[in-house]
This record gives sequence, C-alpha cells and structure tokens, in this order.
Amino acid sequence: MGLTGLARWINAPPDGLLAIRKNIQENHNGFLKGPWNLAVKSFRSTLSQTPGIHLPLERTMFTLQMNDNVFVLLEDPLAPTRADVVQAIADKTAPPNFHPTHYRTTFLTLNPPGALEQLLAQLKARWVPVRQTSTNNAQRGQASGHQLLIEGQVFGIGSDWLVRAGIVTMTGGEMKGMLLEAEYLPLPGLNVGPAADGTSELLSNLLTSVLPNVPDAKTVAVTISEAQWEDVLWDREEDEKAQKEVAQAKERESNGENDDIFVYGLEDIPIKRRGDWTGNKQLELYASKEPKPMTLRQLVFFGRSMDEDRLVKSANYVRTELPVRIAHRLRDLQKLPYIVVTQEGIAKVYELYWSAFEKYWKYPPITNIKENEAFCEFLAGLLDEHAIVIPSLSLGMSLSSPYLAPDDLDSFMRRMLVSRISRRVLAQHHIALSENYAGKKKPWESAEPNVGIITTGLNVKASIEKCANLLRHQSLEAEDAGGNAEIPAEVVIEGDVDMRFSYIREHLEYIVFELLKNSIRATRLNQAGSVTLPPITATIAAGDNAVGIRISDQGGGLITVQNPVQNPSDLFSFSHIRNSARMEHSRLISLRTASSYRRGIWATVNEQVENWNRSPDPEKDAGVGRHARMGIGLPMSNIFATYFGGSLDLKSLDGYGTDAYVRLPKLGTNLEAVNF
Repeated sequence: MGLTGLARWINAPPDGLLAIRKNIQENHNGFLKGPWNLAVKSFRSTLSQTPGIHLPLERTMFTLQMNDNVFVLLEDPLAPTRADVVQAIADKTAPPNFHPTHYRTTFLTLNPPGALEQLLAQLKARWVPVRQTSTNNAQRGQASGHQLLIEGQVFGIGSDWLVRAGIVTMTGGEMKGMLLEAEYLPLPGLNVGPAADGTSELLSNLLTSVLPNVPDAKTVAVTISEAQWEDVLWDREEDEKAQKEVAQAKERESNGENDDIFVYGLEDIPIKRRGDWTGNKQLELYASKEPKPMTLRQLVFFGRSMDEDRLVKSANYVRTELPVRIAHRLRDLQKLPYIVVTQEGIAKVYELYWSAFEKYWKYPPITNIKENEAFCEFLAGLLDEHAIVIPSLSLGMSLSSPYLAPDDLDSFMRRMLVSRISRRVLAQHHIALSENYAGKKKPWESAEPNVGIITTGLNVKASIEKCANLLRHQSLEAEDAGGNAEIPAEVVIEGDVDMRFSYIREHLEYIVFELLKNSIRATRLNQAGSVTLPPITATIAAGDNAVGIRISDQGGGLITVQNPVQNPSDLFSFSHIRNSARMEHSRLISLRTASSYRRGIWATVNEQVENWNRSPDPEKDAGVGRHARMGIGLPMSNIFATYFGGSLDLKSLDGYGTDAYVRLPKLGTNLEAVNF
C-alpha cells in the first residue's frame, strides 16, 4: 500500500469516465489495467431501542466489498480515540492499568462476501441497514442490497502510479458523480506536507491533472487523519510488545550502557507500533535528531586499540547513527516537487532509502562478537544494494533540472551525496575494524599503516604516482584525441614529495585520479597532431594545517567548446543551466544504463580500473563504453574534497591550460560536513 488520496467529481457527466480515460492515456501516457468495482453498505446499531438500555449515540458500521473481500469500519462514538488514551496516560489522568477494549474506530476484513450478514444473523445482532429499499428487508441484521456502487476502471501511469476512476451510483440507479483515487506505490512513508485544506499537494496535483479540462467541474478531496488510522489499525498485542521493548531499552540506558559517543544514540525512540501504518512516526522521531559527526582523529583514536567491548560500542554507534542520517535525506526527498518525484530514478532511490531506514532502526542492539559479525554482513549487503544510488540520483536530477532552480538542485544533490559518503565511511570503517580484529586483515601487512579505512601515514606522492601510472597508457576517449591517443601522458611530481598524513586513501586517490584523467584528455585534445605531449605537473605543498595538491596542464583551459560553462565551478553543478552537458543524450544513456544493473557506481579508482580490464558485455554495457562520460567525476571529487572541510578549486587560463587546487585538512580535527 502506498500513499493514497481520494477526490470526488460531484457534477461529473455520464461520459466522465470516458473523458478521464482519454486524458490519462493521451496526456499521461497511462494504460488501462482493468475494471474497478466497489459495493458500499452502511449499518446502524439498534441497541438503544432495547428496553433498559439507554445510549445517547448509536454505533455505525460501513462495509466496502472489493473482489472477494469485505472491509468493515466500525465507529463507536462513545469509545475514546487512541490519541485521547495516549494523552490521558501522558497527563496521568487515566485510571491505573487503563486499557480500552477498543477505540472509536475499528477495522476488520471478512471473506467471502456475505459473511458479515451471516454473522449478524447468527448473533442476532441489533444492526440494520441505514437505507432500506423495501420494508420486507428491514429485519434485524439483514441488508437489502448494495446501497452504493462504484463502477469504473484502474489505470497505470509509469511504474509508480495507480489511478482508479469510477461512477458512483446510488440504490435505484441515481448517479452521484465520480470517485477518483490516486495511489503512489513506491513511497510508503511519503510526507509531502498538507495543503491548507489538509490534502496532500502531491496527490491533489495529480488528481487535478487527471480530470479533464471542464470549467465548471466541482471537486472535493476526501482525507483520513493519521490519528484515525492509528485508532483503526491499533493492535493490543503489538502495543503491549512495543511497550515491553521500550521498557527494556530504558533499563539498558539506566545501566549506563550508552556513556560513549560510539553507542546508543537513540534508545529513547519508541519501537514502531502497528498504528504507525506508514512508518512516518519513526521517520519524524529520527529526523528530529541531529547527526553526530565524527573527525578523522576520533575514528583513528577509537579504532587504534580495539577489543570486544570497543568493537561492540562501534557497532551500536553505527546502528543508531545511520538511521538518523538517512532519515534527514528521506525528508529531503519528500520535499521535492511532484514533477521531480516522478522523474526516472528518483522513486528508485526513495525506495532504497526507505527500505534501508526501516532495516536500520529495527535492527536489535549488538552485544557480542558473533552478533557483530552478522551486523557487518548486514551492512555490506546494504552497501551493495545502494550501489545504484549515484547513477539513479544523478539521472533523476539531471532530468529534473528544467524544474528546479540551480541553487536548489545543487544544494539538494550536495546534501544527498555528502550524506551517502558519510554513511559509507561509517559502515566501511566499522567493517574494516571488525575484519582487523578477527584477523582477516592485518594492518601491519599493508604498505602503509592504517586504522580501519584510514591510512595514518598516507604517502601523497605514492598515491599520485599510482593514479598517473594507471592513466599513462589509457586512451580514454580515443575518438576525440586527434590521433595522439596512444602517446604516453607523463606526470611530473614536485614539491614536498615526502609528505605523509592521515586520510582516507580512497577519497584522495579518487580526486587525484579524476583531475589527472581530465588533464590528460584535455591535453591530448589541445595538442592534436603532436608527436609528444607536454607533461602534467603535480605539486605537493605541506602547510601547518592542510595539505595542498596542484595539478597543472596545458589542455587549453576549461571554458571551451567542449565545456560551454560561465565559470569553472559550474562543472561541479548538476543543473543544465550552469552546465548544459547535463542534458546530453549520451550522458543520460550512460547514467540510465549504469543505474539498471547492480554493479552501479561506487565512485572509486579501483572500480574504474576494473571496468577497463573487464571484457565488454554488449547487452549490459550498451551505451556505456569503457570510458563513458557521465559527468559524475568532478562533482564527486568536489564532494570528497569538502567532506572533511577541504576544498577543490579550478582555475582556467583559457587558451593555455588549467590549474586544479586540492586542499585537504592535515590535522584530522575537522568534523564531517553532515549537519545542514
């Protein structure tokens, strides 16, 4: 069940269904899925007519038959709502051990059709249909027939939307307009914000667009409050189980098990209850918490001397921190305009994030090494599942570029990508610590010392040489290289070549690799026809607080026919207004293909090298060559550089070449840039 909205077209004409079908198929590229038939009845209790029983208000019951199921909604105006009970308990005005037998609304499902009438007759229940069609059928518990019929059709729009439209007919054949229902399938917890009348803006936009353009059409939205759903879907056993789990969590907290930054950030958040049918309650609770950013120094110091207790603390910190970070990004996705949410790739990312969020907050506390091993497998599985996030998100936002202001689009993408990097860092770091502790990976066997995924003596020159050697004989886009694609590209390294510092090797090498790759390609294009290429210079500078790397080339500069941008920084943008290459057909095809299979994009050097060495698969790699340009390298390099407070600046001397300046913090005291 997704997010659902209802609307009535009160004065719909007899051919209204045909008009809606034509509109959906012609203007929304929709398709017919099948018929939609509902039968509705209503009953009222006659208990107050029994001698000796005085009730100020009678109970009512509504039934809806769809296919072989009958859905029943029972309303008791004298019973409390769930919100009333929760408030009374909170205010301490409720009697001790107060547990109502039922709430004001109760929901149940019966099968087969006719089961309700049989049950009422067997129980001799005092219920009668609200509307009678004949006096002969006014006997207790016997309905005269369907009081309201809805007959129409179900349509699909893309893979995300279901639209149901039907003609409402009362007993006797009187037409009462039409009922429309829109269901957004992949977003089980979407909270797009209420409009002034309490309806969903996302759903109302769709329902409005589905209606044909009739000037005097009268429509009204039908909504059900979240408090009503909590009452309807309340389950006593689930509620008592949840209360028990909350009490256990509080007992753990009182025992001082969460006195460390690495553990138990959110044990005060209650366990999800059945009434939270969309899960939004949990999302609101987690999104109300601020992330706890870490510094490289904290990660190194905590992981340097690892034992079982510290490893369990690290696991629980990751377990409680990741759902907070992903909850904030779910909120960002939910705030996107309707036209953006419907773009290819966005719904896929939302589904992955929502699924991961539910898995994270439901995961039980880790108490020992064996449980930590299972938790590491769980983390690794989610990392693999999310490999398609970068290309899917990039594809969706590129297609959304015409509908978003450049600042809004780039701000959204920055938050999404930084948060993704942060979650991957925490997960991979904990997995690496666990493997080191278990003896699967030994830090002393590495060429350079490391703690988890952090290299504590990262040799900057060696990393630049590694990237240069990988790129030196690669032809890159040979068809654009003007005949000199096979000429080796030389990289000269100068400056503080003995510089070492603590950093995440994967991040540094990705930045350097992307900058060198772009420099080599630009140099070959600019020096077309030459028998030799001018060298690319990489200069290392060690400051008191930061490490600087400058990469200089003679590739003709950044603002060229190939890069029609106003400023070099526009190359970091995902907006087609700032960087028109975002909407190039070849890039969209490459992103679409990369997001269509599980390998996805991890944004690492090893991934690209493996793609070069991998035998091409014509079916999987259609549209994505060994060096397909997707426009992700520079934006991701900028994200990696700024993640711990560094920077990446591009300076173009048009007609000659480009200088790229990378600045990375040296002391490891900068917090992750995740609080925005």
